[in-house]
Amino acid sequence: MGLWQTAWGLALAALVQLEGAPPPRPLMEGSSRAAYAIPSDGDTPILQLQTSTGDPVRLLIDTGASRSMVSQALIARLQLTTQPLNGGNFALAGAGSDCPTDPPRQAVLPPLQLGGLKIRELAVLVMPKLGVPPGTDGVLGASALRQLPMLIDPKQQQVRFDQQLSIQSAPADALRLPLQWRDHVPLVQVFDQSRKSTLALLDTGAEAVFVGVPLAQRLTPQSPPSGVEIQGFCGSELAVERVFSGLRIGTVHLEGSPAIVTRNRILKDLNVEAIIGQPLLKNRRQLWLLNRPDPVLLLW
Repeated sequence: MGLWQTAWGLALAALVQLEGAPPPRPLMEGSSRAAYAIPSDGDTPILQLQTSTGDPVRLLIDTGASRSMVSQALIARLQLTTQPLNGGNFALAGAGSDCPTDPPRQAVLPPLQLGGLKIRELAVLVMPKLGVPPGTDGVLGASALRQLPMLIDPKQQQVRFDQQLSIQSAPADALRLPLQWRDHVPLVQVFDQSRKSTLALLDTGAEAVFVGVPLAQRLTPQSPPSGVEIQGFCGSELAVERVFSGLRIGTVHLEGSPAIVTRNRILKDLNVEAIIGQPLLKNRRQLWLLNRPDPVLLLW
């Protein structure tokens, strides 16, 4: 593919609301255990929901998006109306170099169902650009995902939403990662090779590990750099990919996984040094307890 590569596998489906009213939370009732799909060149789970009339709605599970978002094509297909966002300042930061300066419009999706799980009053941003895999209609963001415990099982390619899930649902030796909220997305503590701690966005919608330049300078490069193009909600941007050693999350050393070195503003705006995605998650069962006062992710 030459020096510069571009693919969904290098996508960063993160979009953070920096200003404006807090993201509205939908009503999520019931429970469900369902199969999910994945992109042809990625590992991010895609939920296959449907409306009460049977219309399919395919949404990416995206903890790195503070709000749920959909394409203009879905709005047209479901024949929905959109409205301007309610007054006040509104600002977004996301992957890519062309974030819209005008506030996007919003809509409310009709009730959605995934097995026994019902989602009502799901408010979404309608995005002119949507950096998601082909055939996907949008993302289910953190404002929705924090309503119910969620268990993602990549080995069975199943997801479970159930209020009965708790810390006791994971094995006693599961890796426990305390999380904290900032700008409505979950952050996790990571360590460099000198054991210095810093914060990272924990993003199911990121198909790679993304690091800022200061953190990259504190890691040990294990490969020569190569140019890549990142796809995101704000278009595309050029970055550098290389393998590093020295990055640790809990007891997990992310050795041998390529990292994308980026100067994207989302790192500065969130005051984090990295975005951790599927290289950490794709081979581990994940119990997301984002509904707790002290949110936590358990991996095993």
